[in-house]
Amino acid sequence: MDTIAAPRLKPRTLATYRSTIKHQLIPHVGSKKLGKLTPTDVRRMVNHVADAHTTRTAQAAYSVLAKALGDAVKDGKIGNNPCERMDRPQARSEERVPLTVEQARAVLLHVASRDATDAARWSLALLTGARQAEALGLTWDRVDLGVGVIDISWQLARLKLKKGPRPQGDVYPREAFDVPDTFTFTPVHWTACLVPTKTSGSRRLVPLLPPVVAALTELWEQKGNPSQGLVFTRDDGAAIQPRDDTLAWKQLCVQAAVVGKVEDAPDQHAARHTVATLLQEAGVEEATRMAILGHTTTTSHRQYAHTSTDLTRAALGQLEKLLALPDV
Repeated sequence: MDTIAAPRLKPRTLATYRSTIKHQLIPHVGSKKLGKLTPTDVRRMVNHVADAHTTRTAQAAYSVLAKALGDAVKDGKIGNNPCERMDRPQARSEERVPLTVEQARAVLLHVASRDATDAARWSLALLTGARQAEALGLTWDRVDLGVGVIDISWQLARLKLKKGPRPQGDVYPREAFDVPDTFTFTPVHWTACLVPTKTSGSRRLVPLLPPVVAALTELWEQKGNPSQGLVFTRDDGAAIQPRDDTLAWKQLCVQAAVVGKVEDAPDQHAARHTVATLLQEAGVEEATRMAILGHTTTTSHRQYAHTSTDLTRAALGQLEKLLALPDV
């Protein structure tokens, strides 16, 4: 793990792998010698994990095991990978129900009457489809209010510190973090750091509709016209915790009468699904939808890799018409 996997994995992924190995792999196949492991053993492990947890957890355990055994084959420790002699287990997808056109419009109209931070944060979610980590990691130097476009190349992540005393100050030095030397990141506030988005396809220029530009402009002016730093912060300037952002979204859904209580509110990723669904309803082609959302697949990557901002801007304009938002 430390010599082969760690250098090529992002810190959060590495932590997930370690947890999977500890809680799923070792209890079920840890006593087996590598050369004695069979597809039957792997299937048994998958079934046990699926019964105790979820099919997605079981699929993740299989994937980690398959990668580890693949490395063992390359290293000459075993002759073949038993995971390659069986089908990859399927995971049951949890259906995320997107907001309807009316619900999305209700949320946008509600935040329009709120403070600039709320208006900017949630119009960005519902009119660009930016992921939570992408929105919370957006910095002013990647916002062009004149052109009306944002550059989504980074996202906010909490990175693990090395053991020892906690560093002084608000922005910790790079050497304080327990990450591989080759990992690209920028410390922002305490353990909050900017890290590259998941894939090259996730990095994209996204045009902004007038309501988003207006909200971001008001927020920018309130903050004193900054040229850098996080767009969305707590009142004390610290990076926003994902759990606080999620709670704010759920409370917003209640306030906008989308749901009756916080417990019934859709998860925040539903906002992203909403953008995808509304773009589809507006008749936007799949390649352009994927370019806006930064959602790649191996079969369609070439289709939309060169989609221009003119096309994506026009597509988002169709979304604005569908929502029938008032002029800003």
